[in-house]
Parts: sequence; structure tokens; C-alpha cells
Amino acid sequence: MPQFIDVPGLVSSIVGAGVLAGATATWRWMRARDAGEDEDSTPVGGARSLRRYTLLRTTGAHGSPEQYETTWPTGTVITHRVDGGHPRRFELTDVPLGDGTYAAEPLE
Repeated sequence: MPQFIDVPGLVSSIVGAGVLAGATATWRWMRARDAGEDEDSTPVGGARSLRRYTLLRTTGAHGSPEQYETTWPTGTVITHRVDGGHPRRFELTDVPLGDGTYAAEPLE
């Protein structure tokens, strides 16, 4: 009676598919980990997190730099009123500062 199933070929196909699936899962995991190194980073098309930015070269009521909270992504340009209500533009960056906030660079 002839053998209808090529057992060694079937086993090697299953092992190959498992290796390919494992490599793909590892690649996706590493890619997601690299994109998510920062807990507050925003995935493209996903929900945004609230971030606190320190507005560089500003002074608040107690002499410390002013801070701004937003869900806008990195690279967004905002207008914030400083020094008695004068509008000033800032670009939100992904540069972390020592106090746990991120830098917002003045554009002017």
C-alpha cells in the first residue's frame, strides 16, 4: 500500500511555517517596542496621551518656566500668551527634561 502523505515534507513545512510566524511576531514586537519607547508617544492614528511641556525662555508667576499640557503630537506649533498676554509660538518636541516634562521650543 503506497503512502499518500509525505511525512518528512509535512513536518518540514510545519516547522518552516512556525519559524516564519515566530520571526514575524518577533519583528512586530520589536517594532512596537521601538515605537513605544516613550510611554507618552502617540501611535499614528491611535489615541493620544496628555503630555506636559515646559515652555523654554518663559517665566511664570513664581519665576519658574511656564508649563503647557496638551494631547497634540510632537512637531505641532502652538501659540501661547506669555509676558502679560503677548502671543508667542512654540514647537512641541519629544526632548525630555529632568523634571519629567518635555521641551517646547520658542520659534521667535
